[in-house]
Amino acid sequence: MAQVSGSVAVVSDDRVRGVSLSDGRPAAQLDVAYDHSSGLYAGGFASSVQFYRHSPHGLELTGYTGYAQRLRNGWSLDGGAAYTSFSGGEGYNYAELHAGVTASAVTARVFFSPNYFGQSIHTVYAELNGSYGLSDHFRLIGHAGLLQAYGGVTTQNGGSHPHADFLGGVQASWRPFTLQLSRIAADGAKHVYPVGADHPAGVWTARLSFGF
Repeated sequence: MAQVSGSVAVVSDDRVRGVSLSDGRPAAQLDVAYDHSSGLYAGGFASSVQFYRHSPHGLELTGYTGYAQRLRNGWSLDGGAAYTSFSGGEGYNYAELHAGVTASAVTARVFFSPNYFGQSIHTVYAELNGSYGLSDHFRLIGHAGLLQAYGGVTTQNGGSHPHADFLGGVQASWRPFTLQLSRIAADGAKHVYPVGADHPAGVWTARLSFGF
C-alpha cells in the first residue's frame, strides 16, 4: 500500500557517520517520506547545522528517491540517489548513490559520492544497521560504518585510510513518540568534513521524535 510518513525530532548532537555537523550542540530535524505500492519511494530531510563554534547556523536539506523490491524469501533490495545542499554553504553540496539489502531487522548499504561535501573527492561508505526487540516498547539498536575516500585525496582531507564509526543504544517507543539513547564512537574524520571540531572520542546522544 502507498503511504506518507514522517517525523519531527530534536537531537542532542547531529552526528553524520560519527562526525558532528552541529558542533556538538542540539539540532532540530524533519523527515517526510512517500512510499508507493510499486516499490518507488521519495522523501526529504531537513536539519539545522553549525559547522564551527562561531559560524552562523545553517540548514541541511536532502532530497532522495529510489526503488525497493521485496523478494519471496523475506529479503528486499533497494537502490536510489540523494542530493544534499546547505544554506549559506553551497560549496558543500553533494550527490550520492546507494544500493542495499534488508533481511528482517538487519540492513546493509553501500553509498558512493563523486564529490563528497563539495571537496572534489570520491567516497565509498559501507554501513550495517540492526535492531533487536526486547519487548513491545524497547529495542536494542546498532550501527557500524566505514568511509573510504579516494580520487583527489590529500593528506589535508584525511589521506587514503578508511574512517570507521559505531553506534550502540536503546530505543523506546510509545506511539507517536520515540526516544533513542546511543553511544557513538568514531576515529576522527574531521578532515573529510567541513567542521571545526574533531570529536573522535565516544559520546552519548539522545533523539526524541514525534512520528506521523
